Amino acid sequence: MTMVSDITGEALSRDPYPIYRRLREEEPWAWSDRLGLWLVSRYDDVVLVDRSPEIFTAHQENSLAERAMGRVMIRTDGDAHRRLRAAMDGPLKRRTVRERWSAALLANAEEIAGRLAARPGCDLVADFAAPYAARALTMAVGLPGTTVEQVVEWSGAFIAGLSNHSGDPAVWRRCELARAQVGEHVAAAVARVTREPDDTVISTMVHADLAEPLTVEEIASQIRLLFSGGFNEPWHALATLVWQLCERPDLAERSRADAAALDAAIEETMRWLTPVGAFPRQLAADHTLDGVTLRAGDKLLALAGSANRDESKFADADVFDPDRADLNDHLAFSLGAHYCLGAYLAREQLRCAVRVLWDRFPGLLVTSPPVFAGWMFRGPRELQVAFAGAGRE
Repeated sequence: MTMVSDITGEALSRDPYPIYRRLREEEPWAWSDRLGLWLVSRYDDVVLVDRSPEIFTAHQENSLAERAMGRVMIRTDGDAHRRLRAAMDGPLKRRTVRERWSAALLANAEEIAGRLAARPGCDLVADFAAPYAARALTMAVGLPGTTVEQVVEWSGAFIAGLSNHSGDPAVWRRCELARAQVGEHVAAAVARVTREPDDTVISTMVHADLAEPLTVEEIASQIRLLFSGGFNEPWHALATLVWQLCERPDLAERSRADAAALDAAIEETMRWLTPVGAFPRQLAADHTLDGVTLRAGDKLLALAGSANRDESKFADADVFDPDRADLNDHLAFSLGAHYCLGAYLAREQLRCAVRVLWDRFPGLLVTSPPVFAGWMFRGPRELQVAFAGAGRE
């Protein structure tokens, strides 16, 4: 077995897809000396990992996620996982998202677009997607006084911690500050909703009917988790989606006219450039497959971003194609017990934002290719667009 010790986080961040292809072709279960873990790259193997918690447990010793954010739901299995998930999923269910949050999401998008309408263009990532996703998240979780700048910083701090395989002390200092600040905001929100319950995630957790009620720290840890993936998924995916639709005027026109076509483009966006590109696991027991033996305690990353480009599953996997037959088989939101809690809210954010952008800026054009970064959390850091046509004020 060849050790892929040459693979680094820096190389993956520049462009992970050639590396993923190499892994799928040459070493689908690959040990990385640099990262200190196994990389699992093929679609069927990632599905196996996600659906076999008795072998590949979500609980990790010395977990980066727990150090960054506290004891979070994604690092638990079984009863511990069910307790946390049941306490917070009510406001994020599909029907509740449509009935409770859609109108507010549209209003949010309209307000931000209205402020941009007098300009000739903008950076869609910084000027629209970031404030839009930040406001949507703070609204749903129940932290309305939080600023966009705070959300961006906290999210960036937690994501840096989740990827801090080198143990950079500056990253941990940044994480500790963000962790403390979110804890303070959540504690104040808990006190408020204890007196005056509402429809938000924090209120739902405070008033959950559990044999053992959640502590303030348990609630804060789950909110920190939402500030990582729950912000980055819609933030990154929205810019990627708009970019791809602008690259293909036929797809843009279909997405304007047909809600189903827009939904298909959203799903293909999540597959083609998966915002949360990997999920960590640990071996609960020795396990051998494909001639490779993994030992109890070994850590691994199931590379959803690689699985979603696996040619054995998706024909012409590197091509953005919302008409593909297996569109809904992507792994961007994981599977089974760990299916992304915020998946329905993320999809609804994209639907509402694109509708508003098309209505307000029917001549929207991408003026330069997006700048991408990251691999565990990958997305456009910048997308310059120009406004033209009717709909401006």
